[in-house]
Amino acid sequence: MSTGDCFASIDLGSHTVRLLIARRDDLEIVPLRVERRITRLAEDFGTEDRLGEKGMHATLAAMEEYVRLMGRYEVQFVSCGATGVVRRARNQDDFLDQVRRRTGISPAVLSEDSEALLSAKGTLSALPSRAGLTLLFDLGGSSTEFLLLDSVHPDAPLFVTSVFVGAATLTERFLAGDPPSASSLAAAAAAAAGSIAPVISAVAPHLAAIRPDRPFLLAGTAGTVTTLAAMYLRMEPYEPFRVNGLALSYAWISETIASLASSTLAQRGGIRGLEKGREDIILGGAVIVGEIVRGFNVDTLTAADAGLLEGLLLDLVEKSCGIRSTLVSPLTWRPQKE
Repeated sequence: MSTGDCFASIDLGSHTVRLLIARRDDLEIVPLRVERRITRLAEDFGTEDRLGEKGMHATLAAMEEYVRLMGRYEVQFVSCGATGVVRRARNQDDFLDQVRRRTGISPAVLSEDSEALLSAKGTLSALPSRAGLTLLFDLGGSSTEFLLLDSVHPDAPLFVTSVFVGAATLTERFLAGDPPSASSLAAAAAAAAGSIAPVISAVAPHLAAIRPDRPFLLAGTAGTVTTLAAMYLRMEPYEPFRVNGLALSYAWISETIASLASSTLAQRGGIRGLEKGREDIILGGAVIVGEIVRGFNVDTLTAADAGLLEGLLLDLVEKSCGIRSTLVSPLTWRPQKE
């Protein structure tokens, strides 16, 4: 299958491994293939800060599958970013060596700031430009990245950080019950609030400058946020273009947390829009989302499907083609068929 100059990005995450294959048409990016595999790389990580054999095996299998797919599309340029638990794992070198030997791909272990910047790059590419302050967050399986941006200086973030709290790790620590107890849910919410409290404090001085003509937007991406969006829309099959820009109210998020907390895993499996394999960690992720929205005292969260995977690909295309790399990329996505 020959499709011209083909590029691929792989987001090697703590819960999911995702692949995007695309080609460039001048300054337009044309997606050709998107895949995701739930591999649970973060499972049991908290006990010894080591990646477990089961999660590594599943991740390596997904990576080998992706290599075969990239061969079919004759991909010439690849960017693979490892995040969260890989960044902290004591057996990181052993895992990455296995990836290199079995796939020929050398993943870059992204720093916290690099992950936040690349995720923001992807998210911004899918949302309309706007005046004012925008706080972007990427909530993954083990970490959450934040980036604050002012439209006056779109390529100079005001604040960038990463917090080691994610849907999988919070679930493993507090929400193992089926369903979890009220005290466990309260403990999870308190832990999430404590983790993001420094972010709220750091961003607060910037929010003091908000004016009617320069409003504040809170936007989120990655698996928990997109799954919540799909649940809100009762969407099956999943259609990314319906998620970008969707507003989720704090009231709906709170109601959804309460509903999930009172449901067993089997009952959650029947919820339209809830991705199979995410039934156990969606509550933990939703709790973090709820604490972020509550902490910043906003009524709504804007959802985006695009994030780190798209940011990795945009950055790869820019560097490979000699295009000046900026946070707000000059590259655009070919509109998906609605």
